[in-house]
Amino acid sequence: MAVVLLVGAGHWVAAQQIIESEEVAALPDAPQAQPPTKTTDPAPVTEQKKCAPPSKGQGIGGASGGNDPQKTGLPPCKQKFDFAYPLGKPPGHGYPLTSMDKARIAASDVVDPFNLLTIGATAAITIGNDPNTGYGPGMKGFAKNSLTLLTEDMTGAFFATYFVPSLVKQDPRYYRMPNASIPRRIENVIIQPVWSRSDKGNPMPNFGMLLGVPAAVALADIYVPGRKQGVWPIVQTSAIAIATSPIDNIVNEFLPDVAKRVKIRIVIIQKVVNHLTLTEGSS
Repeated sequence: MAVVLLVGAGHWVAAQQIIESEEVAALPDAPQAQPPTKTTDPAPVTEQKKCAPPSKGQGIGGASGGNDPQKTGLPPCKQKFDFAYPLGKPPGHGYPLTSMDKARIAASDVVDPFNLLTIGATAAITIGNDPNTGYGPGMKGFAKNSLTLLTEDMTGAFFATYFVPSLVKQDPRYYRMPNASIPRRIENVIIQPVWSRSDKGNPMPNFGMLLGVPAAVALADIYVPGRKQGVWPIVQTSAIAIATSPIDNIVNEFLPDVAKRVKIRIVIIQKVVNHLTLTEGSS
């Protein structure tokens, strides 16, 4: 009987201790009632952008991309050096160009792979058809002719794309019309060599072509062998250059559409398309 009482008393004491411990735990002031505080790491501080990423240019089909420094209020970020674009990649369309932007477009036009391929092919055909030109025969003549053609391209890009447009505040980019009808696009191809737009987007004569091409031709007469000197030969050569410039505009206008539809994967063609997306605009 004593054993039973002792056992019963033991259970009662144990039960009483459990109840008291639960009541203490329920009190708000009890230390064990407060959940352990979790230490969280401070939120990472995002570094505020100090410059605007460079514009990605116009996408195939006329879609624009990139960031406009005038909208973001930030200066454009410095671009990594690219051998294909020695002065940096040209900006996309959509805001007025600076003189340096126009210099970048001029440089990219010269080093464009399609342009370099055309120079090499032209020099090879010229020397192959007539080895007795002022350049001489063989590889030496080919090298001289290629260097002369490259210099002509550099001179033309300097005057027609950079120097004259910078003076008269003209936008030297060719503006595509991907959403217009085919006749309207062909009209655009033919008109833009003589009628372009200003840096602010207003219509104006294409002084880059009308003044820059004769200046480049006059300078080329000094170093190109066999060229006729004088005003009239300069006028003739300039007129031919301006009249045939729509051929390049046809490529600029329609090649991105062709590449988009047939999914061209030829490296040289793809590079030309990528170049066009950087240096051309769209209306």
